Amino acid sequence: MPEQQETSRAATYRAIARDLGDEIRAGRIPPGRNLPSERELAGRYRVNRQTVRAALQYLRAQGQVASDRLGTYVLARHAGRPVQASLSRRREASFPGSFLRPGLSAVAVGWLGEGVLDPCTAEAFEVPRGTVVLTYGQQLRDADGHILQSSLSCFAPALLDRVPQLAAAVEAVGAGGGADPAELGDLFVWGAMAGLRLYRTDRVQVLLEVGEPEASAVPGFRLVVRRTVADQCGQALIVTCFQIGAEYAELTYRDGDAGLPGGPSSPETETDTGAGADIDPVADAARPSAAERAALESWALPSAPNRGLALRARIVLGCETATAEEVARRLGQSRAVVAAWRDRFRAGGVQALELSPRRGRSARARR
Repeated sequence: MPEQQETSRAATYRAIARDLGDEIRAGRIPPGRNLPSERELAGRYRVNRQTVRAALQYLRAQGQVASDRLGTYVLARHAGRPVQASLSRRREASFPGSFLRPGLSAVAVGWLGEGVLDPCTAEAFEVPRGTVVLTYGQQLRDADGHILQSSLSCFAPALLDRVPQLAAAVEAVGAGGGADPAELGDLFVWGAMAGLRLYRTDRVQVLLEVGEPEASAVPGFRLVVRRTVADQCGQALIVTCFQIGAEYAELTYRDGDAGLPGGPSSPETETDTGAGADIDPVADAARPSAAERAALESWALPSAPNRGLALRARIVLGCETATAEEVARRLGQSRAVVAAWRDRFRAGGVQALELSPRRGRSARARR
């Protein structure tokens, strides 16, 4: 019976995602516009909010929507994360993730296993050193079988207790069912269904291989990312180590003369990549057209009556030549707000700035 219930829930969130996807493709929810709130969607489909969150996570994994502090909004087909998303964007939202350049074609090969935790991961999971845990290895390969990215994920014991679908996948492998890499692709969706809000923190390092690389490693100059996924209470649940070949990597890191490829051999940084945050801090906002620029400049005038719209216009204009962090300092705003409105403009143009009021404000207070 529990297995039937989980199958029913999976069918429900996928059906909701299909229905919302149909509305998006039909243009009834234009790019840059917020989807209805979780509460409204739960009432519309007569399900709980956890099922709605799973449906929204599924749409994010497909690149149809994105979420920020203003809500969940529709992405344009021409945006940096199009509806027909690249493999990189799809796998970034699904499990375990990808740092491959957009447009690269790759096939995933994955397997479940067990491994002994290293001291750092054991400390993150708050378990004794030497603890044996469930692991998931994955390789992304091109048509010729070359490894573009490899990853190894370790799961905290508590995660199996909280996510029944993961425990079921382990049982299937133990019963001879094999380890289909697609089985764990919805792990973040399963987490949402279990009431988890998952946040990522990435620790980035650039390494230069010396001598013959191991057969399982990506050869050559590599980008290494250690990703920790924690729940809303800060408890670490998953640690994944990625290795990406320099010529395939979408993510770059620059610090002074350091860069990828080339530069010193081991620069490091930590990047919080929770909801609404960017992995690459380089400003790359879409350029406004002449008509859009005229509208933005008129809205941004000091005498403009709509102060909220004026701020959004200044954010978009500023992000043409500066990072979100720089624009945030200049305008006295948080980086998250600047990144959110910049991305809304990318998705829906100037109309998205007008049609996406901030959550939690009354109609009278909207600007």
